Amino acid sequence: NQAREIRLLNLPIWFPVLAWLAGPFDLAAYFRQRRLLREADLQAQAEHYKNQRNEVEVKLAVLAGQVEPHFLFNTLSGVRAAMLSDPERGVVMIDHLIDYLRSTIPQLRADGATTFVTLGSQCDSVRAYLGVIEARMPRLTAEVECAAELRSALIPPLMLISLVENAVKHGIEPKKGAARIRVTATCRDGMLELSVQDDGVGFSASSGSGIGLSNIRERLKHLYGGAAALNLRAGDDGGVVASIVLPLREPMENEA
Repeated sequence: NQAREIRLLNLPIWFPVLAWLAGPFDLAAYFRQRRLLREADLQAQAEHYKNQRNEVEVKLAVLAGQVEPHFLFNTLSGVRAAMLSDPERGVVMIDHLIDYLRSTIPQLRADGATTFVTLGSQCDSVRAYLGVIEARMPRLTAEVECAAELRSALIPPLMLISLVENAVKHGIEPKKGAARIRVTATCRDGMLELSVQDDGVGFSASSGSGIGLSNIRERLKHLYGGAAALNLRAGDDGGVVASIVLPLREPMENEA
């Protein structure tokens, strides 16, 4: 009984001591649980961005597949026709096609794993592409304008040439007589605008609804959120003006 009474008397002393000793353990458990939750959240975010990038790369591969076949089939058909009626023009078309394939196809393949490329490289691809089209269709006049200081700007690959290919396919090819395409790159207030203007047949019931344009919109949304957009409007002199507006992005030193 005396021992029990001593324990009861010491209880008010030991209780605060035990509570104080338990505090650090609870605190450590709290921080450990918080760290585990943060790691789980970071892992979930990383998985989300990985899935998002995979989706964008799939759309990019589809877009790359769209750019090549229509162009190549029509060009080879034009070469065949020219060889029968105007062999010299056929040779010129073949030379332009070789130049285009040499400069562009390796880039198309490499860009599939690249989020951004230089605007200059894309303008060079567009010039090569339009060189082939002009040789195939002498009635076409094409211009590509890009200031030297903008050539280093970074943009998503294949978007610009897709707009040009779309203008040729849906605007210029169906039109009779002389035709014109003008490609420009301008910058204002930190926003880069890539514009493709043609004087072709203009809007049709399917204008703006193609897979290529849909892919461009989806990729812009993934890469820039609401800060970038693809716009289509009727040209002042007929045809269609397709413009991509996106934030100007300059390369870092290690990207240059």
